[in-house]
Amino acid sequence: MKGPFAFFIHPLNINDLYRAISDLQNKSVEFIESVIKFIDPFVAVEMEIETMISEKVYGLFIVIPLLAKQFIDDEKLAMSKLIKASKLAIKFGAKIVGLGAFTSVVGKAGMSLVKTFGNTLYFTSGASYTIASSLEALNMTIEEKKLNKSDLVVSVIGATGAIGKSIVKLIHSDYKKLFAIARNKSRLNALKNEIKSDKIIITTDIQNACINSDIIITATSNPNEMIFPHYLKDQAIICDISMPHNTSKEVIEKRKDVTILEGGIIELPSEPKFKKLFNNLSWDDIIGYPKNNVLACMAETIILTAEEKYQNYSIGRNIDEKKIREIDSLAKKHGFAVKKRIFQNF
Repeated sequence: MKGPFAFFIHPLNINDLYRAISDLQNKSVEFIESVIKFIDPFVAVEMEIETMISEKVYGLFIVIPLLAKQFIDDEKLAMSKLIKASKLAIKFGAKIVGLGAFTSVVGKAGMSLVKTFGNTLYFTSGASYTIASSLEALNMTIEEKKLNKSDLVVSVIGATGAIGKSIVKLIHSDYKKLFAIARNKSRLNALKNEIKSDKIIITTDIQNACINSDIIITATSNPNEMIFPHYLKDQAIICDISMPHNTSKEVIEKRKDVTILEGGIIELPSEPKFKKLFNNLSWDDIIGYPKNNVLACMAETIILTAEEKYQNYSIGRNIDEKKIREIDSLAKKHGFAVKKRIFQNF
């Protein structure tokens, strides 16, 4: 048995908490925020899975009791919980930790944890496989619609973040034009100077870029809705990689012509076996996906454990293109498959 790995999860929004703990449904957001910040991290799931080449992997999912908003508003509190969770992972014998959702954003995108724990524990954000799998799902859609990339304009929202920047570097030459969108103008200028391509247009104006784009990729660490129905061209394609998602519910309700992909969804090579589930809930209730599906960041952690590749992998704001190709190849070796998931609802 390989492992164990640990993976950090947290409720993205209040609805996640209501789903997991029904007794909270009559409590206000303010009350819940004030209480959960005093709760220590805990193990919610213990899981075993066998890969396609018969490697058995064991791991645990540790809950960080904070909402997405709290990671942004109080980074000091978030880091203290991540350090406690990392020590808990070590106690269970974990060698590598996957940083899910906003746990990968704080602390200089994982670099602070790397510095704190040295060679005692290794970390990955899962960004490499998130990028590879999201682009694969997008390419499936483009091929199905019989579109030609060289005729299309694409927008990347969050273009100066770890995932967004890597995507801009990987795809800009394939498309007619690419809008690189972010809030920080100096980081946008640095990106433009680094890549040096006439195809890239940097901007802080989301609406103007989107309305002129055939494809929109959103990869931000912003927990708010950012894409609205009136921002979109007819027949636009959205690939939403952000967690929580940046596409507004109105887009699903009002723009039936628009295709909305959820980036980074992976089908596991076998059905996992669970040793423990918090509050006797289902995997779907805790993770938000059917039990044979995970996010790519989770899958990357499992794959690295199956390979016993214990190292700091997708960490920091510059993702190594070689690692994106490597993890994609390792995923296929172990039978992990990209799942093209179309939004029907949130």
